[in-house]
Amino acid sequence: MIGSPAKSPPTVTQTDLHTQILRAHDTGDQTALITLYTLAADQSEDVDAECFFLTYAYIFALELGHSATDELAARLKRYKRL
Repeated sequence: MIGSPAKSPPTVTQTDLHTQILRAHDTGDQTALITLYTLAADQSEDVDAECFFLTYAYIFALELGHSATDELAARLKRYKRL
């Protein structure tokens, strides 16, 4: 689920995730970017890194009016980043 605060075990390697994020940027696939940045946040072991990725997911969600916007905002608010 997008925006889920629960940490999940890595489902993709960091290298694969990085490649997918770059590809989504290249193709302008903002929906994929929301999912990928959220996944990167979920896999982050550091709060600052998690919030960095959540911020990007949130920005793309805002731009699209995506249904994950509120969940992403709530996660950022829990860390006092929004």
